[in-house]
Amino acid sequence: MIGAGVVGCAVAYYLARAGVSVTLLEREAIGSGASAHATGSLSLLGAEFTPGASFQIARASYAEFPQLVPELESATGIDLLYQRRPSLRLALDDDEAGLIKSLLAWQQPHVKMRWIDAGEVHAIEPRLSPAIIGAVYEDESAQLDSYRLNLALGRGAELKGAGIRYREVTGLVNDGPAISGVRTAAGDIHCGAVVVAAGTWSWAFTPWLDFPVPVRPMKGERLLLNYPGAPLPVLLSSPRRGHLISRTDGFTSVGSTGGRDYDRKELFWGEEFDRQPTETARLELLRRAIDVFPDLERAELVQQLAGSRPLSPDSKPIIGPVPGRENVLLATGHATKGIHLGPITGRIVADYICRGSTRVVSDMSEFLPDRFADFTDADFSIAAQTVEE
Repeated sequence: MIGAGVVGCAVAYYLARAGVSVTLLEREAIGSGASAHATGSLSLLGAEFTPGASFQIARASYAEFPQLVPELESATGIDLLYQRRPSLRLALDDDEAGLIKSLLAWQQPHVKMRWIDAGEVHAIEPRLSPAIIGAVYEDESAQLDSYRLNLALGRGAELKGAGIRYREVTGLVNDGPAISGVRTAAGDIHCGAVVVAAGTWSWAFTPWLDFPVPVRPMKGERLLLNYPGAPLPVLLSSPRRGHLISRTDGFTSVGSTGGRDYDRKELFWGEEFDRQPTETARLELLRRAIDVFPDLERAELVQQLAGSRPLSPDSKPIIGPVPGRENVLLATGHATKGIHLGPITGRIVADYICRGSTRVVSDMSEFLPDRFADFTDADFSIAAQTVEE
């Protein structure tokens, strides 16, 4: 198992829970990549999920959390700051309203949600901007601390027998088409199957697999604020202005940069794994948040987080066996939905390793690596435009 982000640790946890012997390899620390700075939003609304298998996998993973969270908290003693409450997907102009309503048309049969007007929005939260023209009200959404989830999955896997080794992977051991182990700076580790869940670093496995792993790091930033007023009664998001969430630890999460108009110039600039916060993003995020919730002008900035998310050319995760190879699977490319989709990815990969297939979703073709068999290049900025958080 390569990579100790939420996806890698989820795979290790579900495999160990199934009785499989697991060794998890990480070159830095658990949660040192995208998982450390993610919002932890578990919402079914938004443009990231599409009709069919994409929405099916999103719903299936959302359904994992009510059982998984207490299971991990009980085993590890880590409070995941998990909350389940209604959410509002806000429209501040006609374009946002049109986008939200177009998504509502196909999402509503599957999730309890409805369009409400500005009066109903302000009855729920009077402090919101008077510019709001309406919103989709979702009966239940959820949010947790992504880093704590990552730590709990890693520790939970250890408690079920998994081993964690902090080593840099330098290649794969192969016998013809079969992968039989992993090369590390400290020597080879032989195994019956390898799972590459290296997040933004997954592209480096392309030459070792002789198969394209088209994942590119997409920079994102978010803020934690200390707001002196009462917490928000709902989880908030807007297509153009991102999320606004009162966490259970008292901080307000604001963000994030990603694929919106502002980000297109700087989305893939600088170091590929850029963790350096920028003043430009900070000011933009504060402006967006105050547009939605003017009283945030009284808030104090506590922390600014930055890092890269693994984006695939079609913005969908890459999960499943590598064509032309034996005993190796990919679990990467989740963009901003790695936290949300981590548990179900763990279940799917565990199914493949234990049974050779999965029934978690009716059609895995949207996610299988073989869709990129002929990949040469892509404009990742197009995929980024569908990303929200």
